[in-house]
Amino acid sequence: MDNATFTASYSQPIGSGGAYGPPPYLYRDVEDCFVVYEAADPAAVESLLPPGVKLADETPVCIAWARWVPFSSFGQYHESYIMVRVNFEGETYLYQPFILVDNEIPLTAGREIWGYAKKLAVFERNWGGGEVPFGEQLVYTVQRPKGQPIMTVTMVADRLASPRELENLPGLSTKIIPAAEPGRRPSVAELVRIDLESAALHRAQDGSRRLFAGRGSLSIPTVSTVDPWHLLAPKRIIQCYFGVFDFDLPLGRVVHDYLADDELWQSVERDTATAGGDS
Repeated sequence: MDNATFTASYSQPIGSGGAYGPPPYLYRDVEDCFVVYEAADPAAVESLLPPGVKLADETPVCIAWARWVPFSSFGQYHESYIMVRVNFEGETYLYQPFILVDNEIPLTAGREIWGYAKKLAVFERNWGGGEVPFGEQLVYTVQRPKGQPIMTVTMVADRLASPRELENLPGLSTKIIPAAEPGRRPSVAELVRIDLESAALHRAQDGSRRLFAGRGSLSIPTVSTVDPWHLLAPKRIIQCYFGVFDFDLPLGRVVHDYLADDELWQSVERDTATAGGDS
């Protein structure tokens, strides 16, 4: 491989076989169902936040997302995640501790570029319950592995909603890449911000935006130390929404580099050394 081909490689495998190309990443006709809710256990939610990131609300406010992507630069896929309203250095964000997907390319790109904590899962989505319909409800289920329920979302689209009802906050994620050699700090440890400014709601033939609000349910039933979504279990649903969007996904911006925080790593190294001596 010549130098020009190598330096032009954007993702692995290097050369023409890269998993994905450079941005922007195009998303069209995306159907999003999302549930805004209050979490039941503030301490459990706090346990998922990285250093320096704090809850923005005394009672944690979260958003559970159920997404169907019929077209994107990464292909077609389902996706589900939970966002938490947090504060970092005086600014409010939506922090993403968990995300599941059923396509390897958005999984790879999400982890490598923005640090999204993506894993593969099994999804089922239908209106009205499938073969035994109950008519009015969207039903979206997430399993990992198949047969073990992680999250179920349902919603009834009762009314048209205004985009002004939605809080437009930047996203925040933790990007961690382990070191390749033993005894070293991670190669990357960053907080990454993303601003999605290009999202556009579809419009119906009468000109109204395809954004709806209504009643719904959110269930996070499985207590697991492998996929601990139960730490974000709901106490009260605030509102449910369904919308159809187009957007272009940009690169993010690093707002904090944990590797530059020597005090953080030195304290961990001291604790590790002390624990080793005690043994």
